[in-house]
Amino acid sequence: MILIDGTRFDAIEKTPFYQELKKESVFFSQLITYAPYTLASLNSLFSGIYGYKNGVNGYYKAYSFDKENCFTLAQYLKEAGYYTEADFLRDGLAPTQGFGKPRAHDEFHDDLLIRHSEILTLIKTKEPFFLFLHYSKIHANAVTVAKNYTDFDEKFFNKRDENFKNYLGWVQESSDYLKTIIKKIKEEHLWENSIILILSDHGVSVGERPGEKMYGSYLYDYTIRCFLYLIGKKFLKNLEIKNIIRNIDILPTILDILKIKEKNNYKKIQGKSFLPFIYGKEEDRIAYSETGGLGGPTPSPEIHNVRAVRTNEWKLIYNETNKKKELYNLVEDKEEKNNLIGKNSDIEDTLWKEMMKFQDLNE
Repeated sequence: MILIDGTRFDAIEKTPFYQELKKESVFFSQLITYAPYTLASLNSLFSGIYGYKNGVNGYYKAYSFDKENCFTLAQYLKEAGYYTEADFLRDGLAPTQGFGKPRAHDEFHDDLLIRHSEILTLIKTKEPFFLFLHYSKIHANAVTVAKNYTDFDEKFFNKRDENFKNYLGWVQESSDYLKTIIKKIKEEHLWENSIILILSDHGVSVGERPGEKMYGSYLYDYTIRCFLYLIGKKFLKNLEIKNIIRNIDILPTILDILKIKEKNNYKKIQGKSFLPFIYGKEEDRIAYSETGGLGGPTPSPEIHNVRAVRTNEWKLIYNETNKKKELYNLVEDKEEKNNLIGKNSDIEDTLWKEMMKFQDLNE
């Protein structure tokens, strides 16, 4: 599993290697993250459970994961006989139980091409194995830029085109990394007998909304819409699935592929396998997302205060702090500029009821 941290869905559309990779994979173009920042996103990915149930539903909850009652992907695979290893951006970003060798690197100084190539050379003797590689250079670049601005700095928000151009350069660099790592996987004769997932955990702002100079303050698609490539000899190639999947669906999908049963004495997995989508046998899903910004207009790093439910066509956003609701038609309004609250009452009511299913919220 290779995580390209902070990669926007609209950026890979403009990056040649990411487009070429579609020919080798089943490409899911609407992977919706639980939270638009790495900590909560990875904890939901590895548990298949939303943060309000696994314990990580705030920036300040790095060590609040309910490890006694949530069985992780690494634990499932270790129990099934896999050697498990990871190289994370830093310690505390994901639950480490089940990983035989959880590593952490320095995003500003380590050469990830060298580091990850060496890991691949060493791990090939450990088959079967599960390896998680975290590419963090886009994040490092975003952090470096963000230090120069405040959350509402017009110097940043008034140069969106320039910001996006610079961002595309970072994504191009990530594709160069990915191209080399895939070449290494093939050289080590791991390509043909591996299941490979390549995905992002969240996007990054380039100046769309004042108040969010990076990510985590809002729940617009430029930060919550991600992507996933599924590669393996048993899967179809050059197939794009445009239906929504959620990052909580990744764990149950891997269990489905490997025929591993869910544990009964732990919290129930909330995600569902997305393999049926490949064969046209699945109905549309609703994605739920949350966040609570470190900054922005309504900061809430202790616990999430902004929530959203999203379908293939619509999104409803609710901010608990200022009681603001937003409704967007994502087909006609991809940049979410036209708030339709009060204009589509049936859809608004339906999505509000769906939101209530995830948590007991009060208007």
